[in-house]
Amino acid sequence: MNFSKTIDFLLENACASIKYLIHRDMLKTPIDDPMMRTMQTEFLKQPIVQKILAKQHPDGWIGYELHGIDSIEAVMRLIDLGVEPDDEHIKRAINALLTPEIAGQHKNHFAAGDALDADGRGGNKAVTAGILAAARVSEDTQPLADEIELSFNHLSGALAHKSIDDFTIQGSKFRYYKPRVKFPGANHIGILANTVGWRTDENLQTAKAAMTHCYSLMKDFEGYIMFRKPKEYGGNFMGPFNFGWQFLNPVDMAGLQWIIDNPNRYTFGFWLRIITGLPDWAIQTTQPYELLAELLEADTLMDIMNDKTLQGFRRISGRESYWRNKTAVKCDVVFAVLKACWPVLQVKANNGVK
Repeated sequence: MNFSKTIDFLLENACASIKYLIHRDMLKTPIDDPMMRTMQTEFLKQPIVQKILAKQHPDGWIGYELHGIDSIEAVMRLIDLGVEPDDEHIKRAINALLTPEIAGQHKNHFAAGDALDADGRGGNKAVTAGILAAARVSEDTQPLADEIELSFNHLSGALAHKSIDDFTIQGSKFRYYKPRVKFPGANHIGILANTVGWRTDENLQTAKAAMTHCYSLMKDFEGYIMFRKPKEYGGNFMGPFNFGWQFLNPVDMAGLQWIIDNPNRYTFGFWLRIITGLPDWAIQTTQPYELLAELLEADTLMDIMNDKTLQGFRRISGRESYWRNKTAVKCDVVFAVLKACWPVLQVKANNGVK
């Protein structure tokens, strides 16, 4: 599938951010092309971008926390919208994050962050590393360098487990991780997905085998896994902190409709976000991408959506500013699905897989 009709529709109707990302990531238009520079200027003026930039302090920090809704993790959102890592707003935010004298003036930590770091489960250092990785900061930068190594150790270490009981404990109320156990969470997978220095042939084979092994252990587990703080940090439970392994399952049309019609309006948005951008060593099946591609080709995707799920999607992944316009809504959803499908199906096509 070349998605030519879908791309033509988006280039004619979508906002500057979506048009820019199509040209950059799919049509491979150089970012220093005059047309691309014009679009960069345009989408920096979009309300969704301006809302984030309005929260940038004079010292470069964005928001008021390290992690959460109103935090410097907005850097990743800006990059997702198309803002390039060398943009001045991004560079100032990264400088603030890495400068203790600046970061210390803000809430550069989150609840249980230190305890999670001490246990290797993905705390303040992991969140910081995730932002640095998304911004394509040098992989020698700390704490990114250490978190890349730790993330790979969690992935490879999971190969030793034979069941969920090897790395978790079923308590009276919660299932929770054993202390210092190695098993990858969303932070670990995300950091490895956005970095390249660790990717030797041997490491990639290990990563692929480990993801397949973890998936086999977790694909049928529908509960949550909590984190129990060590006694010196209070001993209480936090979480959940498990990756959404079930979202890597094959999905038929009935299953997709269940995701869309789920009472939790965010289910579709979270599912789509998790399967988008997964590296090939993490993907367990291309079936969901093929199903979504068929809906794009048939132009029937919007026929199966509902207003509640659309509002949830907008909160998670929306790019268009004017959602009273049905065409804008369609552009938002169609592009997000195209973004999920494009790299996976292009790799499959290039490998000659039918």
